Amino acid sequence: MIRTCLAALIALLMAQPAAAQTTWTVARMGWDTSCGVDAGALSRSGADYVFRTSKNKCTGGIYLQRSEIFSDNIRIDSPATYLFETTMSFRASQPEDAVVFQIHDGRNGCAPPMSLRWRGNGELSFDSDYTRDQGMQGCTPNQQMRSARFTGPRLVRDGRAYAMRVFLTFDGQGGFAVQVAADGRAVLQGAYVPPADPAFVRSSRFYMKHGVYSQRMFDYEMRSSGMRVLRQK
Repeated sequence: MIRTCLAALIALLMAQPAAAQTTWTVARMGWDTSCGVDAGALSRSGADYVFRTSKNKCTGGIYLQRSEIFSDNIRIDSPATYLFETTMSFRASQPEDAVVFQIHDGRNGCAPPMSLRWRGNGELSFDSDYTRDQGMQGCTPNQQMRSARFTGPRLVRDGRAYAMRVFLTFDGQGGFAVQVAADGRAVLQGAYVPPADPAFVRSSRFYMKHGVYSQRMFDYEMRSSGMRVLRQK
């Protein structure tokens, strides 16, 4: 099932944009701020967002910095394909890794089913765990996603803008396939298959998160322009 989803995503990415556009509808995601931010750390004008350094005001975990928004829930029992797209630019003088997009399920302490990390070296990578709901002590890495190889050119963090697309195909059974494209080129792909071992917690919901989330505090500005989510009809 997941292999089929990945193949479909690759075929979709290679399709002509004009043809692909006719198969999508805008999804209303109900974006809101995650746990609050420091003054001036998050601003919005229409579909344009600016994220700046803020203390992490959410509880749990080991990450100290968060300026982030989250969406309404995505039905976990219904097959669906979504496209998150935006033009992103990142400006930072320090090579601190930062998570810029996530598919979360509300867990506390482990990596979510998928987080997209913009590394200090200009590469993208995935974080993904299975959780026993025991905080940081109950995490098992999802190696299929964590081992995904970045195949694109380095994305520099000097304010240069990149057209970013994240294709997500949910299988309606708690799993999904993901493919990331930068400037029209597929650069990273992976899959989350729900755990078969009953010792691990199965997700009961999914939702999106977007912004900048990092383990350490550092100065940055990330702009996300024309951000929208589409759903395949």
